[in-house]
Amino acid sequence: MNVSAPAVCAPSDPVQFVLLPAVYCLVLCVGLPGNVAALLVFAQHGKVHKAIRIYLINLTLADILFNLTLPLWIPYYLAGGDWLLPEAACRVAGAAYYLATYSAITFMALISVNRLCAVQALRWALPGHRGAAVMCGAAWLLGLGCATPALTARQTSPTRAGATACFERHARQRGYAYAMVAFFAVAFLVVLGAYTSIARALSTAASPGSHRQQARAMVLGMLLVFAVCMAPYHLTLAPWVGSWPPTPPCGPPAALDVLHVLSVALLSLNSCLDPLVYCFCIRRFRADLARTLRAAAHCRPPSPSAPSGHTTSFGSA
Repeated sequence: MNVSAPAVCAPSDPVQFVLLPAVYCLVLCVGLPGNVAALLVFAQHGKVHKAIRIYLINLTLADILFNLTLPLWIPYYLAGGDWLLPEAACRVAGAAYYLATYSAITFMALISVNRLCAVQALRWALPGHRGAAVMCGAAWLLGLGCATPALTARQTSPTRAGATACFERHARQRGYAYAMVAFFAVAFLVVLGAYTSIARALSTAASPGSHRQQARAMVLGMLLVFAVCMAPYHLTLAPWVGSWPPTPPCGPPAALDVLHVLSVALLSLNSCLDPLVYCFCIRRFRADLARTLRAAAHCRPPSPSAPSGHTTSFGSA
C-alpha cells in the first residue's frame, strides 16, 4: 500500500455544497420562467417607446443572463467545488455572473431615478426612449468593465488532489472586491435617496395620485431587493477577502466563509424577487401577464391592452 499518496478529502461544507446549489436550483426554476414571462409582458407592444419600459426590459435581460449562468455553477458545487468544464467555460461563467449582477444594480438605480423625476414632474430630466437606450447601453458597458478582468486571466486552479477550483482566486482579489463594494454603495445611496425624496414629496402632497404611489412602491421594491439580496454580499465581501489565506479544504469552514456563501445565496435571489416587484408595484402587470400567458398557451399573439386614454401599466416616462 502506498502510504505516501495524498488523501483526497471529501467536501465537508454543507452550506456551500448542499445549500448553495439547492438555492441555485430554486432560483433557476422560479427566476428564469418568471423573468421570461416579464420580458414578454414588457415587450408585447412591439416598438418600445417609454424610458421606464426600456429600463425594465434591460433589467429583466440582466436577470435572465444571471439565471443562465446557474446551470454551470450548480454541477460545480454539487461536485464539491470541482470544475469539470474547460477553462474558457469558467471564465465565461464568472464574467457573465458579474456582468448580470452589476448591470442589474445599475438598471435598478436608473429606474429609481426615473421614478423620482416622474413624481417630481422633472420632465427636463427624463430622457426619451433614445436617451434611455443610450443609458442602458452605457450600463451594459459598465457591467462589462466589471466582468472583463474575469476574462483576461486564468480562473481555474488546483485545490485538493484531483479537484479544480473555478473563480476562487479572482473573488479573492482585494482591489477588485473593494471596487465592487464601492460600486454597490454608490448605487444603493442613489436608490435610497430616490425613495426618501419620493416619500417626502408624497407626504406633503394634498393628492398624491395613483401613479406617484406606484412610483413609490416600485422604488421601495428596488430598495428592499438591495437591502435583502445585495447588501449582505457586499457587506461581507471586504472582510472575507481580507481573511486570506482561506481555510484548508479538508478543515471545517471558517465563519466568514459560511457568511460569504450565505450572502452569495441571498444575492442569487435577486433575479427571483424582481418579477415579484413587477407584480406588486406595476399597475396592471398581473392582468397583462395573465393575458400574455393565455395567449402563449394558445400559440397566438396577446390581445391589446387598455387604450391609450386609460391607465397604462408603466406610468409616465
